[in-house]
Amino acid sequence: MKKTQHKTPIEKSNKILENNLVKATETMISLLNSKDERVRMSATNFIIEKITSRPIVLVVDKDNHLKRST
Repeated sequence: MKKTQHKTPIEKSNKILENNLVKATETMISLLNSKDERVRMSATNFIIEKITSRPIVLVVDKDNHLKRST
């Protein structure tokens, strides 16, 4: 008879995250088409940072527009 291993809450959480990775990625990509500029910029920055492992700094100019610093 096999003994059932009890998973820790972190192991259970990680499994849930793994099972929903595609859905989360699709949701993030869909945010690139948002009407809200801030949402688009946040999604863009998240994706770029995730792929390049480099942080991107957002700057709000005097007209309240978001820009990426160089």
